[in-house]
Amino acid sequence: MVDTSKAQSIAEDFAPILHFHPEEGGFCCLPSDPEEVYQEYRKDWSRFRGRPAPDVLKENTPCYYEFWQRETFVHLRYWFWYNYNRFPGGRFGIGEHIGDWEHVEIRWYSDYDGDEVILWLLSNHLEFRQASKPTRLRLPECPTTRPTLTERQIHAWVALGSHANYPAPNSEPYCFARLWCDDIASGGPMWDTGSLLRPLDQAKFSEYEGRWGNRKSPRSPTNSYNNPWRNAPNHLPVRALTDS
Repeated sequence: MVDTSKAQSIAEDFAPILHFHPEEGGFCCLPSDPEEVYQEYRKDWSRFRGRPAPDVLKENTPCYYEFWQRETFVHLRYWFWYNYNRFPGGRFGIGEHIGDWEHVEIRWYSDYDGDEVILWLLSNHLEFRQASKPTRLRLPECPTTRPTLTERQIHAWVALGSHANYPAPNSEPYCFARLWCDDIASGGPMWDTGSLLRPLDQAKFSEYEGRWGNRKSPRSPTNSYNNPWRNAPNHLPVRALTDS
């Protein structure tokens, strides 16, 4: 068991590093501070129109994390807020909506049959992409890939406009109706989310469970839809065909 008083330190150790598309700032938007949006619109979300901004990543942009001590592993989830979601190449408003909450989930087994096992579940539209260490162990819900790490911090590549997360810049992209696909590329801004981590349960919006905008907007991170098992049930890692 891990000392929960060390939650902040552990969250910093595992905080993901996000890589943005070099055209993100001009096409849509980079992460921003949700507290500002919540404080201004919490009494009347109909006034929140959203807009593709900001076009630069500000140093004071926060990342919010959740921490749970499970029976056999440490469970973390990191949340990032975007003012807008815009799918590249979409027509007739497909893939566009105001507000966009994205996340990275981590399940850390400090000792699993003699191995340290780390699973990363990266939010990707309504599903997730998985990376694991060692890659021979994974959750059964989807394939896994080898992570790119700086110590324990995973590097994730953020798709242009849609902000879906990928474990590599050459990952197979999500495509809508086989017509429009996520655009993933290196060379844009990079964000070490550990630079300004805040516990989600201490956020001013932590008790708000509604949508951040209109009916197409995302539900709050604290909404029951975003329960700890949203991505995948509490399954033990299983052996994959590939080895680490």
